[in-house]
Amino acid sequence: MRVNSKGSELDFEVIRQVSRQVRDMERSVETIRRDIEKKAKESVQEATLNSEELQKVLKEIRRKLDYLNRYLKIDIDDQLEIPVVKIFEKDTNRLIRQIPPDYLLELMRRIDQMLGVLLSERV
Repeated sequence: MRVNSKGSELDFEVIRQVSRQVRDMERSVETIRRDIEKKAKESVQEATLNSEELQKVLKEIRRKLDYLNRYLKIDIDDQLEIPVVKIFEKDTNRLIRQIPPDYLLELMRRIDQMLGVLLSERV
């Protein structure tokens, strides 16, 4: 059906087609939204599994170190924001090994400072 108004033509069939296309697009958007939510849930579950696996590995390492009369301590360096692993002797609380060693941490801090000085520019 066509309606004339001031010389312009309005085709209701075209409006219906556009309306169908809009509905199809809305369905597509909804499907995409559901897929994104599903992927987000899967990634959260995967992260949880990875965290659980990490906890199992740490527990196993601690158990093995326990036989050697040693314990493991993992800290995050404040400035570099990297993990620092330390192995201590249980009886004396003496540091046996640190990964990465202090001299490497200090070197990394200085490199970080130098890069900050070299790359800081005023715009």
